[in-house]
Amino acid sequence: MPDNRPTVLLTRPQAQAERFAQALGDIPVVISPLMRIEQQPLDVELTGYRGLVFTSENGVWACPQCALPAFCVGDRTAQAAKDAGMRAVSAKGSADDLVRIIADRAVEGPLLHIRGEHTRGDVAGKLRALGLRVDEVVGYRQVARPLSEQARKLLGGESIVILPLFSPRTARLFVADVGRIGARVRVVAISEAVKEALSGSVFDDITVSTTPDAKGMIAAIQGRIDA
Repeated sequence: MPDNRPTVLLTRPQAQAERFAQALGDIPVVISPLMRIEQQPLDVELTGYRGLVFTSENGVWACPQCALPAFCVGDRTAQAAKDAGMRAVSAKGSADDLVRIIADRAVEGPLLHIRGEHTRGDVAGKLRALGLRVDEVVGYRQVARPLSEQARKLLGGESIVILPLFSPRTARLFVADVGRIGARVRVVAISEAVKEALSGSVFDDITVSTTPDAKGMIAAIQGRIDA
């Protein structure tokens, strides 16, 4: 019998998309990354810093192995930091949650935020506004990629497509590149900021995850499949 279930279109970078697809189980998935991660050589000496700040595991992978404290936006990033020998703490949430745990713990700087070329949340800026010394360095680039022909065919059809979006930039890239749409697209946004990035587009069937993490996104996706 044909599989008439909705298909999930994953636009995350390849490694993260493959991992997320595994977590979804037997739900039909098409992977079409809208960004490619390119690690950048770090032109920085870690000596003198009292902690590192990470808003993505990509930042961890760009960092030399060390035993510094690492303040991480979520559990996945924290686990990557632990695997690299760091003493990691997870904010279990958003960029604002990360700023909050650093402030609540009265962390002393200087700190170093290893981030992507495109970033959101202005973590370093908000920490500096609280009086902390925080430097920033770009550890990776997020290079835009077009949708694959498989993704375009899926979106041009007449089936139901669940579209999880994990960042405002990905949402904007998708809107700019999508072209003709025949499918019924149900968007699952990881945050209100992602939903806002879709403002003015044709996409108005949007569910925002109750928590800004993989667990919340999977639950929201399942809810849209069962709707």
